[in-house]
Amino acid sequence: MAATVTGSKTVLNNISPNLSAAVLTTLLATAPENLTVGQLKQLRDALSRIPGGGTPASTLGSLLL
Repeated sequence: MAATVTGSKTVLNNISPNLSAAVLTTLLATAPENLTVGQLKQLRDALSRIPGGGTPASTLGSLLL
């Protein structure tokens, strides 16, 4: 069965020049099992650049949206 994503949101803030809102929106709309290692590293980079990005209980949506 193909992975699907529902309820995805649009990221509005650019984190850095290489982590634009458009790039992050695309990453969050990708099912986790379909992410490449490179994409996972981009998410990790984004989280390291924002306040609260290292908090284990935080959700990606609450941090990036």
